[in-house]
Amino acid sequence: MSKVEPMQRGDDPLVERRVYQTAPDWHVHSYCQVLFGLCGQAELEMNGHLYRTRALSGVIVPAGYRHDFVGDADNCQLVVDLPVGSVAVPHVLLDKPREFAIPPQIDKALRLAVASGTKRRRQYDWLLAVEVIGQAVQALDGVTGDAATFPVRRIESFLRSRMDRPVSTATLAEQFGWKPRRFHDLFCEAFGDTPQHYQARLRLDRALQLLSDQALPLAEIAARLGYSDQQAFTRRFSARFGLPPGKWRNGH
Repeated sequence: MSKVEPMQRGDDPLVERRVYQTAPDWHVHSYCQVLFGLCGQAELEMNGHLYRTRALSGVIVPAGYRHDFVGDADNCQLVVDLPVGSVAVPHVLLDKPREFAIPPQIDKALRLAVASGTKRRRQYDWLLAVEVIGQAVQALDGVTGDAATFPVRRIESFLRSRMDRPVSTATLAEQFGWKPRRFHDLFCEAFGDTPQHYQARLRLDRALQLLSDQALPLAEIAARLGYSDQQAFTRRFSARFGLPPGKWRNGH
């Protein structure tokens, strides 16, 4: 019998506290899932390999992977469901099952999220997903091969440090020593999006973090993220999230 789990809320990330039962179970879902262990231990089997979540240890469940799971009596994890096109993160970092160490700096955020309860606003889930997934990516060591392969992690860090203006594909290619067409093709394969579209998603993800500062004017947020004016920022933000940034901020 098929046990395909549907995405519960369109293209939004979903952040929930979950406890696995002590009786084994399994399912498959069409979105990627990142589990952040908080306490106890849960085990997941994928393709014949065993992965564990526990305090300061997480597991990536790629889209389309059957996973059998079971937990001990004390297990608890914060689970982030990531549909395609939600939080900007390189596809290649999430396309294989793996365990990862939870950076200590986000462990506190995870525990605060659990303490806040399960009935939270859409804005909170987006903000938490952007913050914890962005930092968790930095813990995924050794997944892009040696320095001779396409430098996904270095490209990601470079783009995150330059959100004040879009960087052209030609400039990126030159920065990392590739021909523009080849760089574009490899980028699309590794990141799951074109360089320009991926940067646009990164900038809007960052906008969610800046909007959490109620005192920061929208015009300044637009300027920090390289938009020509506040109106351009509002159009892009509304197109992606379905609300203008002012209304989004008021919903926090």
